Amino acid sequence: MNLKDFFWLIRAEFMWVLAENFRRKSAIFSMIVWPYILTLFILFLGGFIGGFSAFERRVGVHPAVFFITGSFLLMISLIFFDDVASRFYYDEWVGTLPYIIASPISKFTLALTMGIPRFVINIFLGLTSLIPIYSYFMGLAGLYDAVVVILLSVFGSITFLTLAIVMASIVLISGGGWRVMNVIRPILLLLSGVMYPRFLLPISAKLISGFIPLAHTVEAIQVYMSIGGVTDYTLILIGLASALAIIYTPISRFGLKVWERRRIREGVKT
Repeated sequence: MNLKDFFWLIRAEFMWVLAENFRRKSAIFSMIVWPYILTLFILFLGGFIGGFSAFERRVGVHPAVFFITGSFLLMISLIFFDDVASRFYYDEWVGTLPYIIASPISKFTLALTMGIPRFVINIFLGLTSLIPIYSYFMGLAGLYDAVVVILLSVFGSITFLTLAIVMASIVLISGGGWRVMNVIRPILLLLSGVMYPRFLLPISAKLISGFIPLAHTVEAIQVYMSIGGVTDYTLILIGLASALAIIYTPISRFGLKVWERRRIREGVKT
């Protein structure tokens, strides 16, 4: 596949994602409101356990800023993972999977293009959730921090893409569908430290989370929020996430190849 065809694939995915989201206005509203609802709920429960000042001393950032960031990362992680991992199931449900299987396009390349339009959703959610809260608690400096966090989240989605394809391959090959996804998804989100700081996890869980690229990006964001700048440790975390994304690339390609050959051998239901 040449570069022109690759950009045509990206264009087609952009059109599909935009059409799906604008068709469901309630989904857009839910994406905007959900990070605030989740943050308010956690702050409400946390108020009964301990004061906000105790959390700020322990973590280094106001709980409202921390949990709106966590809610934002949770939303984009779920959207990204679900869309990539369940897309081929959706194609089978609507009857387009036989055409995809029969097409000469690499399924790995197709899976890569599925994730690219979701970066727009990352930026959109960051503008509607992070910037208002960051600006309220940190003033104009919060605008800069919000932009940095949004950019890091986009980078995190890029590095998470190959592992998401690996998980999609496991779901597709196992045939378990949403049952398997509902097991994998909460484990990934817990180990990635989206809603709970990774450095507070048990050592065994922290070691396992070291194999998840998203965990390193999330920790890099949390370190940036606590310190207020990019440190050498932040750059190490970004490097680890990049290295893992590269390592998972051949594994994800192989997994989709195995699934494709199995579907060709068994036949695709229409």
